[in-house]
Amino acid sequence: MQTPPWARWFAALLIAGLAVWIEVRPDASTPHPFAIEDIPAGAVIDESNTEQRMVPVGMIEAIELGRVAGEPIGFDEPVLASDLEDRTGRVPEGWWMVEAALPSAARTGAAARLVMLDSGAAADGIVVSPAGDDPLGSGLGMIAVEPDLATEVARAAKEGRLAVMIGTG
Repeated sequence: MQTPPWARWFAALLIAGLAVWIEVRPDASTPHPFAIEDIPAGAVIDESNTEQRMVPVGMIEAIELGRVAGEPIGFDEPVLASDLEDRTGRVPEGWWMVEAALPSAARTGAAARLVMLDSGAAADGIVVSPAGDDPLGSGLGMIAVEPDLATEVARAAKEGRLAVMIGTG
C-alpha cells in the first residue's frame, strides 16, 4: 500500500485558496472629492461644494482642497488636478477681468492678445476661464487684462469690436 500524496493535495489547495483570495479581496481605496453642485471656473474647491467618495488608489491623482477651479466642473464629476489652477503668479496684481467672446482653443492660463478693431489698439491678457465646450453656449469667457487698456477693452467687448487671439506657447 502506498501513502496518499498529502503534500501535493495541500499545495493544490493552497494555490486554489490564494487564487480565490486574489479575486475577492477588496481593492485599496482612498477618498477623493466629487462636485455636489456645478462649480464655475474661479470658484474655490472646498467642503461646501464637494463630498468625499472612495475611489481605487491610483485611479485619480490626489488633490488638495482650497484651490481654485480653472475649468467649470459639472455636478457629480470628480475634481481632477487638470480642473484646478493656482492663480498666484498667473494673473499679475492689479489686472482687471473682462468677459469677452473667446476662440474655442482658449484654455485657462493661455496668453491672449486683444485687439480693438476700430482703433487698432492692442492689449495683453491672460485667459482666466475659457468659454466652455458647449457648441450652443455663449462663447464668452473671462480674460484678465492689463490695467492701462482695461476700460477700452471692456468697451470694445461690449460693443462687439474686440478680436481675441490666443498665444501658442
